[in-house]
Amino acid sequence: MQTIVLSGRGPNMLSLELLENLEAEIEKAAGEPLVITGAGEAFSSGLDLDALQSVDAVGLTRLLGSMDRATRALFHYPAPTVALVNGHAIAGGCLLVQACDVRVASDSPKTRIGMTGVAIGLIYPPFVHEVFRYRLAPAQAEHVLLSADRFHLPQALALGLIDEIVPAAGARARAEALLEARSKLPRRSYAATKLALRSPAPPPQDARRAFEESVLPSWTRALVR
Repeated sequence: MQTIVLSGRGPNMLSLELLENLEAEIEKAAGEPLVITGAGEAFSSGLDLDALQSVDAVGLTRLLGSMDRATRALFHYPAPTVALVNGHAIAGGCLLVQACDVRVASDSPKTRIGMTGVAIGLIYPPFVHEVFRYRLAPAQAEHVLLSADRFHLPQALALGLIDEIVPAAGARARAEALLEARSKLPRRSYAATKLALRSPAPPPQDARRAFEESVLPSWTRALVR
């Protein structure tokens, strides 16, 4: 079990440095089960908008590219992942939470979760829609993305942005227990099923080939004596 802690300026704002470090930490974890959380009293408040004021087009392209890669690496990570939401998870912070398999929030009336990009005139890149189409029902995804609201934890739970709200004192233990339970599942089967769920449907001929080359042997190993 590995833990990655988002740590940056202010409430863990997502700078290029933080995102590139996150990419490196995900790669370094080498397929071991992961808990993702934030330093201090926040998960992450999203991109560092103040810093972006001085970024040129090349820098912005690099930043969004890193955000894309980090999100996809987490979303398609082969082992179980749990987001321990220990405070605000806004915009890019909310996106990273949705990229995890299980989302546990530490109970606090102050915590807000939401996607605020539309409120400041941003058009979301494709990977944002990919994650939200998978994580939420269509009506809930539309409400979260188009309202640009910041939701209290009970609202976030009702919308499907988190899976559980846990008393603060037991939040980490609960996150680790959930991760441990999933970690006991056969790793290869977990990774293959996760990737199949979260990837675009392959062409029929590719699906048939994958069935013959991967699925049938796995069933044979598991069931045929």
